[in-house]
Amino acid sequence: MRKDDAHLKLRVASLKELDALVGKYLTKETPQVFWEEEHACLRFESIEEALEAMRDPYFQLFIPEDARANTALKEVQEFRAYSSELALAWEVVERISPQVEPMHVRCESGLWYASFGEREESCSKSAPVAICLAALRAHGMDVDFSSERKSTPGDDRAVA
Repeated sequence: MRKDDAHLKLRVASLKELDALVGKYLTKETPQVFWEEEHACLRFESIEEALEAMRDPYFQLFIPEDARANTALKEVQEFRAYSSELALAWEVVERISPQVEPMHVRCESGLWYASFGEREESCSKSAPVAICLAALRAHGMDVDFSSERKSTPGDDRAVA
């Protein structure tokens, strides 16, 4: 089996999902955890606070009447914005640099290309996204970021 065949192929649809992969597998960050009510989109710092609010008659007024019987709370884990803040993307580079070959990054025609060593380049309209995708690829995860997915004229590579 070729080395490239051993990569785990993943698809993400948002920057938050990309940040979660980076935070969980590369920086080993402990995410911020909060609870969210699905209809009113209210955020609570703890499950206890969320449950108390759900029992409060005043709070119930924020939820559409026909949805009150089916409303639910969901746990949300939020990681730092590695894929949208260049300083945080650079922290990823600093964190993984001792374990991988040197990073190469360039901008050409408004697109950013990043890779570690001789691995295939990751491409994006955003430098932090390209860096995050390249860092994940260097750790065995080939991520398809479908949010910006499209082909550029004269180029068979997809842009993330």
